[in-house]
Amino acid sequence: MMDSIVNKTGIYRNLSKRRYEYWYVNNNGLKTMVSWLCWNAPQSVYEEWSKSCS
Repeated sequence: MMDSIVNKTGIYRNLSKRRYEYWYVNNNGLKTMVSWLCWNAPQSVYEEWSKSCS
């Protein structure tokens, strides 16, 4: 379960769903998955997506 792995805002790899996920963690520790991207996406798409997450 990704929720137990996420401890700070950032991009994580979800091995079970084969995707990248961007998680936001607020000051109270509330965790929210903001967006995700399939592993099969081209590198250029990953780069654009990761920039939009920062």
